[in-house]
Amino acid sequence: MAAMSIRVPSLRWPARLAVAAVLGVLLLRFGAGPFVAGLQRLTGFAVLVALGLTAVATVASAWRWSLVSRAMGSPLPLRTAISSYYRSQLLNSVLPGGVTGDVERGLRSTGVPGRRLHGLRVVAWDRGSAQIVQLAVLAAVLLGSPGPLRLVGAVVAVVLGAVIAGSLVVGRSAPRRSGGRAARAVASFRQDLQRLAGRPGTVLAVVGASVIVVLLHASVFVLAAVVTGGSFDPVRLLPLALAVQAAMAIPVGLGGLGPREGMAAVVFAGAGLGAAQGVTAAIAYGALALIAVLPGVIPLALTHRHRRAREGATG
Repeated sequence: MAAMSIRVPSLRWPARLAVAAVLGVLLLRFGAGPFVAGLQRLTGFAVLVALGLTAVATVASAWRWSLVSRAMGSPLPLRTAISSYYRSQLLNSVLPGGVTGDVERGLRSTGVPGRRLHGLRVVAWDRGSAQIVQLAVLAAVLLGSPGPLRLVGAVVAVVLGAVIAGSLVVGRSAPRRSGGRAARAVASFRQDLQRLAGRPGTVLAVVGASVIVVLLHASVFVLAAVVTGGSFDPVRLLPLALAVQAAMAIPVGLGGLGPREGMAAVVFAGAGLGAAQGVTAAIAYGALALIAVLPGVIPLALTHRHRRAREGATG
């Protein structure tokens, strides 16, 4: 009897429709004014500051990736990691989904076809640890904020605690004897977790690097909010910036486009700063973030050039 193949429906178009719906609602509610203002109010000084902050964040992210890679048995030179991370951020910003760059750097990190799955696992741990720390920082900041934000912080903290506890339970559970795909995935997860947990210094360094990255990217958003007309109040803007950063982690749109503007409108309105101002700040932040990762064009072009050279040599 012929085996039946089940085609899993793609979420690409539903995600695109969701992004279009969010942007459409914002356009109908506020018009094109906040979107245009977010681009018109950018200054050369803001671009230079964003380039500098993002450069430091990229180096810290690359260092975290190299630490995780070394702990999992595949050392990665920091210089290579920085180049790959710039290229990854650029691809994430201009291609749908926001994860294409991460997949690409995972496949390329080992350079050995038989270990590409291992490279993807390393990148998954790198990105996963960054997201966990980002949510932890968000929860801590919201818990220290007045009003309803404190309740939101408590919810984030509970959800994050449940995720971490569940991961530890899976990591310490007894291995199953069955050799199915799920069992192998759990075994790989357990092995990776034990490798990382066995290096407390690496774990602390990864957490520290992730905190620096989160605060630097949040600083770029605060900069965007200030140059588009907001007052410089880090205590008030930091929780909003972190919430927008968390929304951008949703793998839809282009570089967070859609969830970023929707979340900014909600949190700015809740903080009494105006939803339209939130959309303007989000658009300005998106432009600054894209400009700041444009140096990734250099390693991307070099990669393409080397590939063409290899194809010419083999041809």
